[in-house]
Amino acid sequence: MRLTEPAPRLSDIPLDEALERWSSDLDFRRNSKELPSQLVGVEESVGRLTSETVVARLSSPSYYAAATSGLAIASHRTVSATPDNPVVLELREGIPFVETGHPMPEGCDTVVPFFELRSPDDYQLHVCRPSAPWRNVRPIGEDLAAGEVILPKGHRVRSLDLGALIAGGISELEVEAQPRIRIIPIGSDLVEPGRGPIAGQKIDHTSPFLAALGHEYDILTKRYPPVEENRDTMSQALETHMGRCDLLVVCAGHDRGTALLADALAEVGGCTLRGVAIRPGNSVVLGFVGETPVLGLSSHLVPAYLGFCLFGLPAIRSLSKARLREYRGPWRKQTARLALGCDSAEGVEEFLRVKMGMVDSQAIAVAESGGHGTLMSLAKADGMIRIPSNVGSIPRDSEVEVLCLREGINLTGHLLVLGTHDISYDLLRDHLHERYPQVRLHTAAVGGRTGLDCLVRGQCHGAAAHLFDESSGEYNVPFLQSMEWDEPVIVIQVFKRWLGLAVAPGNPLGIQGLKDLTRKGLRFVNRQPGSGTRSLLDYHLKADGVDSGQIQGYDLSAHTHMSIAAAVKGETADAGPTISTAARSLGLDFVPCISERLDFIFPKRFLALYPLRAVLSVLSSSSFRESATQRFPDYDFSQAGQLMWESTET
Repeated sequence: MRLTEPAPRLSDIPLDEALERWSSDLDFRRNSKELPSQLVGVEESVGRLTSETVVARLSSPSYYAAATSGLAIASHRTVSATPDNPVVLELREGIPFVETGHPMPEGCDTVVPFFELRSPDDYQLHVCRPSAPWRNVRPIGEDLAAGEVILPKGHRVRSLDLGALIAGGISELEVEAQPRIRIIPIGSDLVEPGRGPIAGQKIDHTSPFLAALGHEYDILTKRYPPVEENRDTMSQALETHMGRCDLLVVCAGHDRGTALLADALAEVGGCTLRGVAIRPGNSVVLGFVGETPVLGLSSHLVPAYLGFCLFGLPAIRSLSKARLREYRGPWRKQTARLALGCDSAEGVEEFLRVKMGMVDSQAIAVAESGGHGTLMSLAKADGMIRIPSNVGSIPRDSEVEVLCLREGINLTGHLLVLGTHDISYDLLRDHLHERYPQVRLHTAAVGGRTGLDCLVRGQCHGAAAHLFDESSGEYNVPFLQSMEWDEPVIVIQVFKRWLGLAVAPGNPLGIQGLKDLTRKGLRFVNRQPGSGTRSLLDYHLKADGVDSGQIQGYDLSAHTHMSIAAAVKGETADAGPTISTAARSLGLDFVPCISERLDFIFPKRFLALYPLRAVLSVLSSSSFRESATQRFPDYDFSQAGQLMWESTET
């Protein structure tokens, strides 16, 4: 079947409908086609699916074998044996001794263990009790009998199965051929990993990621060089790979790329669907060239991952009934409660990345604030939550179903700290992983006040804050004293640092301090309301007599220090409040303005938790302090891990 007309943009098609349509088309095109079988050596079969029932060719053991070391003897000779009247055996008769696993000598049907024998001299052995027939003897086929089924058809061979296979005389077995996918990135601006991109180029990270993801699912993957973003080259690429793989994956980029791919598919094969009402990943393209299914994905990693899991893996699983039987989807599900509410656009099914922790026996999830193309949000996330298209928002404390991204996740080893973000947390995690690999420190940039609010509600283990009190000139403690706590809390210092302004390299505008922000034409980007940075900035602007209403862009906000630096780097702003490490990591200049202190706040009772004890141990260690001081010279870690304040009993 060929389609001659380009597929329309169907960005509003619901996900479930798209999946049903894709499944139906796969069944129709393949006509119940299954993966062929392949003969492999038994040691090469681990991880593969058996394509036929595996039956033992040999029995194990294949002879009567001694089950223990001792004296092999005919049982009838021991019938009358007692301690007072033992059966006496003369050693010169050539009494057969056997080791465990040795074949039983002819005429012997029992083994008397050495510890049951008495030897009064060098010439005699005494048997002091009767030994029943076949005692301590393994019969033929005790483990495995010839003709017995070792593995059923469609079983994924494990290393634990090898012993039985080899003992059963199996040297080779039929397994399913591994599914094959080919991956084609689109874009003349792409460069291979390991090559430094120049202006206008970007490293192709998505196709290597998809190739590695395929390997995790027992798929043979092959990645090809980028193809130019035009219809003719795409059509040629589709025809070249037709029939040479079980799934062709095209990283088509954005709207223009997916539109060209849909047109190319319509020309050389058939385009089933272009666009699904999901976010991220609505640029999915589905179709066929001949019998080969084609999956078009975004060039951004997060939507590409989502599209591959939703549409690519089912296409591969459809080739094998065995794979379909064992397939339960790419994600294990975990029920959790939301620490903070989530917003979503109605009419679009949204997948949000979340981090999780176990707080007072309740799984808690907090959504990431990063964009859909943010690489690290996927790497650091524990899972995703799926927000239906008819839901505009999910309020805090709602029960949600998390699609887990990590196998064997142990939430009791997670310490969930919400509030102020800092780049030094990554170094803390490095030291933590080295000393306590089972512990994970999860942080989320939600602002210091919001972090404290979550802590009061019992929806995290701790808060990170640098909230400045104008009346006392103190950090955090006055705010804690003004809040209603049901239990004592402690304040642990993390560091002191400079807060300042990120400006362009060389500081071409000559910005020297906060008073310069009111210059006409100077573009500013701020931190979000409720954040410690915003509160501290407001205080010092007031103290310096600076009218925030005169600052262009004062109400424009970003949620992290790196976001502020990125705005200046991208020339959408001339200045913004951030820390030196964020500014300098992007090659910007930094104008120091304010010294501040950041603390972790925890309920005192959480000191009994192993993850918190591990974090505090690392934080206060000389190795971490020295490493942090060397890496972040503008910071002061001399009191890291020290107790700064403790509330009294309520």
